[in-house]
Amino acid sequence: MKPLEVLVIDDESVICDACEMVLSEKGHTVAKSTNGTDGIRAIRQQVYDIVLLDMKLPDMDGMQILKTVLEEKPGLCIIVMTGYSSISNAVEAIKQGADNYLAKPFTDDELIEAVEKACRVKNKLK
Repeated sequence: MKPLEVLVIDDESVICDACEMVLSEKGHTVAKSTNGTDGIRAIRQQVYDIVLLDMKLPDMDGMQILKTVLEEKPGLCIIVMTGYSSISNAVEAIKQGADNYLAKPFTDDELIEAVEKACRVKNKLK
């Protein structure tokens, strides 16, 4: 798989850092944003292959970000991240157009598998 440009939008820096560490070891480039406003700004300014999007952010609702991203960058691959208590939110995000979801806490292997699977599927659709 070719190296990917990944953006992680999560208010928990430990999640951002862990995603960066795991994905960069696989050769991917990872940018991080700890709030929705900065995340949307980054998406508008940079080209990414995939976005890992937390559904619970301090400044914006993840569904609002998802909607904005799908309108502005319809080909962008989006994986939502959510705590177990809000799996229904993840299911709703998939219905709205997200490519996959990860339930927190997730393992390194689950992260890699979700990213690579979502990109493979998205690339087949192009």
